[in-house]
Amino acid sequence: MSEPEGKLLPIYFVADCSGSMAGEPIAQVNKGLTSLLDALHSESMAAAKVRFCIIGFNGQARCHLEPEDIRNLESMPTLSADGSTSYAAAFGELQRRLPTDVNHLKGAGYSVNRPAVFFLSDGAPNPADGWESVHATLTSPEFKQRPNILSFGIGQADTDTIRRVASKPEYAFVAAQGVDTGHAIIEFIKALTKSVIMSGNALASGQGTLQIEKPEDFISLEVETI
Repeated sequence: MSEPEGKLLPIYFVADCSGSMAGEPIAQVNKGLTSLLDALHSESMAAAKVRFCIIGFNGQARCHLEPEDIRNLESMPTLSADGSTSYAAAFGELQRRLPTDVNHLKGAGYSVNRPAVFFLSDGAPNPADGWESVHATLTSPEFKQRPNILSFGIGQADTDTIRRVASKPEYAFVAAQGVDTGHAIIEFIKALTKSVIMSGNALASGQGTLQIEKPEDFISLEVETI
């Protein structure tokens, strides 16, 4: 049996693209993705260890960027915002595609670390969305490709829902009270960029641990307050 090409970390940015994100919020997301691309072009060692994917969701989920070696990208896709907010669609898309994506990378000779999902939402899911059951299947120990889900709430996002979306208590964050949504997105993208670079560098140095940078002006939900 041949030796693997090396370890890779698939990272999925799952972005709320519902109507409430229209205007400045989605513009800040697009601007931030461009800055992330620029930063990763300057960190080729880290970028080589990551495959980056972008999924947007409103009433449905759509993959805007298949898992890609970001060193090969000249530009990021442009996201737009309208419609409702189906968390079920987002988690269903992940459940559908993760086995295919992981198997594709393994077929290319790579060893694949557990995927990481950075989930960003500015509101509550659709009423009777049924996301809980889809999420339970996605995060079940029986689902081999289950991801680590980091959940970030901004704007009118419900704190309890954001906490439940995260696959571990320490993976849940919300913007501090009074923080403008546009500013929160800027800080989230900065932290996402740092997390990608740190995780890629960790893999390059032989470490397998997911590295997480908490965004400025966000609160960790790991410890519940009363």
